[in-house]
Amino acid sequence: MAESTMSPEEIEVEMARIQRLREVLVRRESELRFMMDDIQLCKDIMSLKQELRQIVSVPEKEKNKKHKQREEELILKIHKLVQKRDFLVDDAEVERLRYNVHDKQS
Repeated sequence: MAESTMSPEEIEVEMARIQRLREVLVRRESELRFMMDDIQLCKDIMSLKQELRQIVSVPEKEKNKKHKQREEELILKIHKLVQKRDFLVDDAEVERLRYNVHDKQS
């Protein structure tokens, strides 16, 4: 009931404060999603690299067609994941710059 005694100006100030808080929370959520995606991509890359190391450690004369094929697949998968991570990092940087511009305008 105390809210009903607020003046229109106080309500506007409170609404502006809530909007700023909402923007901060949305921004933080975006940062956390980026971090989660980045961590998962790094884990996936490390896992694939570990498997690749095992295949590469096999002497060349002992490798069969399946080894060589898997080695190529792993290299391609790692490459794709690294590219995906690069795009993710670039997107995060663009978003960070956009927020900085928005903050300066506010």
